[in-house]
Amino acid sequence: MSIEKYCHYGYYRTPSPMAEKSLLVSDGMGYTAESDFRIDRKSFHNYLAFYIRKGTFYVEQYGKKYIFRSGEGALMDLNKAHVYYSDPEDVAHLLWFHFRGAGTGQLIETLEQTGDLPFAFTSDKMENHFEKAFQLTSGPVNEAALSGHLYSILMEILQSYAFSEKENAALPEEMQLAVHLMKSQIQTSLTLEYISRQIGMSKYHFSHTFKKWFGISPKQYYNNLKMEAARRLLEETSESIPEISLKLGYTDTEYFRKAFKNHYGISPSRYRQS
Repeated sequence: MSIEKYCHYGYYRTPSPMAEKSLLVSDGMGYTAESDFRIDRKSFHNYLAFYIRKGTFYVEQYGKKYIFRSGEGALMDLNKAHVYYSDPEDVAHLLWFHFRGAGTGQLIETLEQTGDLPFAFTSDKMENHFEKAFQLTSGPVNEAALSGHLYSILMEILQSYAFSEKENAALPEEMQLAVHLMKSQIQTSLTLEYISRQIGMSKYHFSHTFKKWFGISPKQYYNNLKMEAARRLLEETSESIPEISLKLGYTDTEYFRKAFKNHYGISPSRYRQS
């Protein structure tokens, strides 16, 4: 396959400050195929996505040893102590890229909390994805285009991950109760004080813990639930917009209209028409 022309390819470049601040970035990627390849580090400020084109590859992390063979790969948190290396006899052909930024820290933290790191996957599309990544970095680099492509690779890797199931299994009991309260009382206007009191936490501790688990504030989460319910009601019922507004706990219809437009970029009436 054409990916072979990139054997021993390497790209190393410090992202621009603006990209580092706002995009998913990579400061290194490559195609490594060396019998004595071995990395042993206490910590490295990056995450790693890799794919084994052929051969055998070993990873040691979290007190365990993992084996990866042709067609397999994984996501890793390199901030945690790690060792990885090729089998000297069955040399691993390793396609890899470092990444960080644009919410990936929260993603990796979620995988770690649910015990899914290194996150292993199998794919028959990775060679093409990596070939394009190498093409994008072979000349002048468009950081936005590279960011978008690497993000698409991560989404391809994670498509088999059952986020909702993992979330429910890993969530602390207090967070599960908070979510249940929001979902069961979507027709009211719950306050932060009420929810935190019901689950036995201080308002500050609840807000901090909720954002740690969900990546957004309780208020944003509750608002998202309301907006999703509003969208469904507009699609599936003939109820008027004032009726939907009241049904979701908004006593001011104009406030509801503005909230809906801020969330979806279109007014409730135009959404229903479209």
